[in-house]
Amino acid sequence: MRKGVVTVVLPVYGVEKYLDRCIESVVNQTHKHLEIILVDDCSQDRSPQICDEWAEKDERIKVIHKPKNEGLGFARNTGIENATGEYICFLDSDDYVALDLIEKSYQCASKNQADLVLYGFYNVDVEGKIQRKTIPHVPKPLFTDQEILKDVLPNLVAPRTDDIEWSGLWMSACGCLFSLELIERAKWRFVSERQIISEDVYSLLRLYKDVKRVAVLSEAFYFYCQNQLSLTHIYRTDRYEKIKAFYDDCIRICDEYVYPAEIKERLAGPYLSFTIATLKMIVRANSTATKKKQLFRDIIQDPHLQQVAYISAGVYGSKARKALLWAIKAKWWRLCWILVNVKA
Repeated sequence: MRKGVVTVVLPVYGVEKYLDRCIESVVNQTHKHLEIILVDDCSQDRSPQICDEWAEKDERIKVIHKPKNEGLGFARNTGIENATGEYICFLDSDDYVALDLIEKSYQCASKNQADLVLYGFYNVDVEGKIQRKTIPHVPKPLFTDQEILKDVLPNLVAPRTDDIEWSGLWMSACGCLFSLELIERAKWRFVSERQIISEDVYSLLRLYKDVKRVAVLSEAFYFYCQNQLSLTHIYRTDRYEKIKAFYDDCIRICDEYVYPAEIKERLAGPYLSFTIATLKMIVRANSTATKKKQLFRDIIQDPHLQQVAYISAGVYGSKARKALLWAIKAKWWRLCWILVNVKA
């Protein structure tokens, strides 16, 4: 590991429209000691050529062309296996970052000898306009040992439903700077998103058993961009089954690592959020109304959803979201349909 060097890993697949923007935000960082690894996941558009063109212009850039497409998680693992920096971060190549992200997060990591540095983000719509800024609101800038499992990890998984103000923490591989020594010590890698939905949450949940020091920057650096592909009108019928499997697998991790009970309770948050997003996909899907309503009703009445809905203390968010959870618990699928249609 090279002291002072930060490795930036960019998995690349089908992002020719956005790739230059992302790479520009990396090569122009105020922290110049970078190792930039572009992992071409067998992309079929011009992305591989764009990667090679950038490598010719900047000697800090290394391009790895994978022989076959294996998905985001494994592309990130390829980056880890080729990284030589002291710290490492992961960006999605259709997003971009503030030019001082690396400088400030590296300084924070060095000052606090942190395993991880967490920071905030912006939501950017399809027109490139910033819709929301989210920054962490935490009582102190450094958490250690059991404080991490008590105060940090639960809030990363989901906010408390009775919190007046959301902590602003988000459980994403793109939302933090990692110590490469931590990753190697833990022998940690990402799981494939083809195996586990929301591979970030699942993978990070496994990592936190080895995390000893977490620093938090109350600033936003990451620009999370919605694009046209995220507005798909295709609903995959196995999606809800994958959400259930994700939840059950995460509960097993908590049991195996003897995590505090509150972390298990908070997992109802992402489960319900993913399920509500799935219900919205069904409403928007290009299918007959009869088929959509049957799929919708089957999910609302599913015993697994009912069990998680009832053990959850509630749901953080708007009155409409809370009303939807109440309707789910009552199994009033028609009211759920109306509420989702209103907000979809």
